Amino acid sequence: MEEALVRVETDLGVRATLDYTRGVPPVVNEEGATRQLERAARAVLGSAAVVDATQSAGGDDFSWYLEQVPGSYARLGVNDPSDGREALDLHAGNFDVDERAIGVGIRVLVEAALDTLAGAGPP
Repeated sequence: MEEALVRVETDLGVRATLDYTRGVPPVVNEEGATRQLERAARAVLGSAAVVDATQSAGGDDFSWYLEQVPGSYARLGVNDPSDGREALDLHAGNFDVDERAIGVGIRVLVEAALDTLAGAGPP
């Protein structure tokens, strides 16, 4: 950014300052942890239940954990498409989570933990 600013100053004959404050860093999943979580989800839920999520431009403070230790941030489906209700964004004021998803998430994370303890995944 500083180099680009110098070029703008030179080209336009102006003086500029750069004031940058780092915000929440991007979430960058570690490949091994992601594979381990995927294995656990497939073992618990079956392959058809594990899908790629669309990339989000949002940030999450979990990213600071991932800067310190390997890990993987995953999304848990919390909407039952068979109930006919509109799938709402998690931040929508009228969002209503299907609480059955909590048990699903617990089962997947327990499976991942057991895999780790058994040496089947990253430490």
